[in-house]
Amino acid sequence: PPPAPEPPAAAAAPAAASGDGKKQQQQQPEAFSAPKPRPFYVRPENIPDILTAAVANVPRLYAGAVVAGYRLRQPKSGAGSTAAVEEYSATLPAGRPRLPLQVFEFEACPFCRRVREALCALDLDAYVLPAPRGGRVYREILKERAGKAQFPYLVDPNTGFEGYESAKITEYLYETYGDGSVPVMASNGPLFALTSGLATLARAGKGGKRAAKVVYPEKALELWSYEPSPFCRVVREKMTELELPYLLHNTARGSIKRRELRALTGRVQVPYLVDPNTGVAMFESAEIMEYLEKTYGPGAPGAAAEPTEEQKKGVKLDAGRAADASWV
Repeated sequence: PPPAPEPPAAAAAPAAASGDGKKQQQQQPEAFSAPKPRPFYVRPENIPDILTAAVANVPRLYAGAVVAGYRLRQPKSGAGSTAAVEEYSATLPAGRPRLPLQVFEFEACPFCRRVREALCALDLDAYVLPAPRGGRVYREILKERAGKAQFPYLVDPNTGFEGYESAKITEYLYETYGDGSVPVMASNGPLFALTSGLATLARAGKGGKRAAKVVYPEKALELWSYEPSPFCRVVREKMTELELPYLLHNTARGSIKRRELRALTGRVQVPYLVDPNTGVAMFESAEIMEYLEKTYGPGAPGAAAEPTEEQKKGVKLDAGRAADASWV
């Protein structure tokens, strides 16, 4: 692929409230510089983490790696593509829902995994509203909204659907945005319970519990990712532990989002993180996790054990990407 353009320089960051109620400027870590993308590179000290993240995919047979109806074909003449083959879906509709879905979940939850796999296969974007154990924001928002902290919980602003239960959510997604046929690996039953449980066991519960202190962002971050990528998995786990809401752009093989990512960055490589709070845009999972830890983790300026009353309302969604500009 052509060389990726340099990530955009940091813009002036908005003021964010710290845990003591004081306004604090959200800033990049000291001496921060976005790394050059290095496909498939793994730091030696991160090899065990990436290996176990990869092993977690084996029981699930890499569900979510490709879109539903995945096919290969020769690029159309005059399409401007230099690739030898084109990846696409033969079953998904050309149009996608106008508004991103919203899902309350946490990375270590085996039932949440089923919904994330479905979102990947159906090429759907979603706001991920992380609710790890000990979470102070989205667990409480969900209890107030629907009555209990049970995950996953899906909100579809395009149709008005809301509901618990991963099996019901998955059926809804395939009926609404697919051909109505739920894959075997996503179907309810002992096969799913066993394989998804093993996948969670492989990661020893990472992405399940909130850090002791965090910095609550003013705006949701954005992440280009796909479910079975071990490099993306470790980043999603970190974002869950830091209770960071984000707009998830799923980029399974055959996804139209891959073309969008190439147009945006000059290459197709995930994870790719955009943080509108600091102006940072970057590749490389290890560096992304370091950035998140230094910016939003327990040792970051303004980190607090408890959110302010305003922060308890959650982030304000982008009015252009959600049903309205109201709180989640």
